[in-house]
Amino acid sequence: MLLGGSGFIGARLARCLQDDGISPVVVDWVRPALPGVEYHAAEMRTVADLTPGLLESVEAVYLLAWTTKPQAANQSPAYDLDSNVLAGLHFLDGLSKLPQHPRIIFVSTGGAIYGAPEILPTPETACARPIGAYGIGKLAFEHYLELYRRLHGIDYVVVRPGNPFGEGQDPDASQGAIGVFLGKVARGAQINIWGDGRVVRDYLYVGDLADGLRRVLDYRPATVDAPRVFNLGSGEGVSLAQLVARIAAVVGREPDVRYEPARPVDVPAIVLDCTRARELLGWSAATPLDEGLARTWAWVRDAWARG
Repeated sequence: MLLGGSGFIGARLARCLQDDGISPVVVDWVRPALPGVEYHAAEMRTVADLTPGLLESVEAVYLLAWTTKPQAANQSPAYDLDSNVLAGLHFLDGLSKLPQHPRIIFVSTGGAIYGAPEILPTPETACARPIGAYGIGKLAFEHYLELYRRLHGIDYVVVRPGNPFGEGQDPDASQGAIGVFLGKVARGAQINIWGDGRVVRDYLYVGDLADGLRRVLDYRPATVDAPRVFNLGSGEGVSLAQLVARIAAVVGREPDVRYEPARPVDVPAIVLDCTRARELLGWSAATPLDEGLARTWAWVRDAWARG
């Protein structure tokens, strides 16, 4: 089951599962565009009240649903807490009452959860000190997953992805630098960058992320203390200024860029160490940034031409 499976990441994951002969069940308020997918309309608070036996019939639940982005979470931390963490607890309470529990695969965040890390690339063992409401909420829910494993035996795995990008990402959204920047280029609009362009991020092509999430489905912790948290990233740190230059090379023209004052909640740099995923999942990012940019630009350009 993909809870929040109609979104950018969920749609790509659903297609990846289908390609592997797995029939995904999507639970979302928005009907998925992918054909041949069983669909149920619900939100995180109410998914446990769906058709009796539905949750008992699924092997695992990918928890992709999250109502906020980093900026929106900072604007209303109370809403972020209520609509995500508390709603997630309602969901876990519903699972705890089932005779058999599906596994939870929680899509957390690798870009916001570590705060300003002391070591780059940053491994899963690094201290998580998020400096924004989005990362704080994700980390809190990770801890609740461990609590419910201890109290109710609900098994889980946490995936902390880098900054995902690729075809299907909304170029008009408030998050996702690559999608937003390419959308601005397609419209001939100005790109706004907070700070001096030296903020570094780990950009991960969505197809590689979907492949990693698929591999997690087959992962079984061998012991109680076995790893349950995985970074999924490219392992390459790219500054915003470098990203603009690489976009210019792909699109064939220089974007119009305006630099705004830096924000205090922006992590200066994050690059993910994905050694654990490589060793335990057999996964590593396969799509170079420039190749992913070219694919995404082709999609954005075509979508803009279609209106």
